[in-house]
Amino acid sequence: MSECDMTWWTLINVVDWVRRIDPTATVEHIRLALEDRCASGRVRAHGYRRVYEFGQLMSINHRDPTFVQFADEYGQPRSSFDEISATEWKDLTFFVRATHSTNEPYHVALVSALDRLTSPVELRSVSKCRLAWKDVEFWRDDVIEVWPEVSDAAEPNEAKCEPRADAAGEATGVTRLPTRPPAPLSDRDLRRWYERRVAGLVERGEGSSNEKDWEAAKQELAGRVTRTRVRELREQLVPAGWKKQGRRSPKIAK
Repeated sequence: MSECDMTWWTLINVVDWVRRIDPTATVEHIRLALEDRCASGRVRAHGYRRVYEFGQLMSINHRDPTFVQFADEYGQPRSSFDEISATEWKDLTFFVRATHSTNEPYHVALVSALDRLTSPVELRSVSKCRLAWKDVEFWRDDVIEVWPEVSDAAEPNEAKCEPRADAAGEATGVTRLPTRPPAPLSDRDLRRWYERRVAGLVERGEGSSNEKDWEAAKQELAGRVTRTRVRELREQLVPAGWKKQGRRSPKIAK
C-alpha cells in the first residue's frame, strides 16, 4: 500500500514526506516539529496506551536499560487505539529502543536509534519517567496540510513578530533594532536541550558541573533561561557522578 492510500502515517512516513519538501531536514528536526504540531492540536495522533499495574512513579532515567525493562514487565498496551490529546502531548517525546546488536554504549545506541528509526517508535512521558504509548500513528491529511509552511512550528515567524521601524527611521533610512528581550525557553525545550547536552558529553566520556552547564546555557540559549532553572533541571537529569562536580567545598572554620 502506498503512502497516498494510507489514512494514518507512522513517523517514518512523516519523515519521508517532509524530506520530499526539504531534503536537508534531519530526523531530529522533523521529530521535534511533529511533537510541537501535535501539542498544538494541529496534527491528530493515536496509538496503544500503556497501562501500568500500579500507580507509583519510578524515577528511572530513560538512558538506563531498566527503563525499558520496567515498561515491558509492568506496562501492558491496550488492545485498541486511543486518541492522544494535544494536552497529553505536552508531556510526551519520542523514544526508540536501542538495538541489541550494536557495539555502542547503551546511551549512545539510544541516540543512534532515534536518528535511524530502526526500531518501533514509542512515546515516553517526561514527568512520569515511563513509556506511555506504542505504535503511534499520525493523521495523514493533517501532516500534509501543516507541513508546507516555511518556518518550523517551534520557531515564531520573525517577519510577523518583528516591530516595524518608526516613521522617522523610515524617512532617514535608518532601521532601529528591536529591543524586546528574547522569549523565555519553555520547560519542554529546555529539557530537550539539556538531555542532548548530557548525551553528547557522556558519549565523549566527559562530565560537567553547575558552572559549566550555566556557561553553556548562556552561550547556546541567549538569555532565554535563568541559572535557577538550569540548576534545578541538572538535579533531575544528570548522572549521579556529575552532581559531585557541582558541589562547593565546605568552608573550614577558622
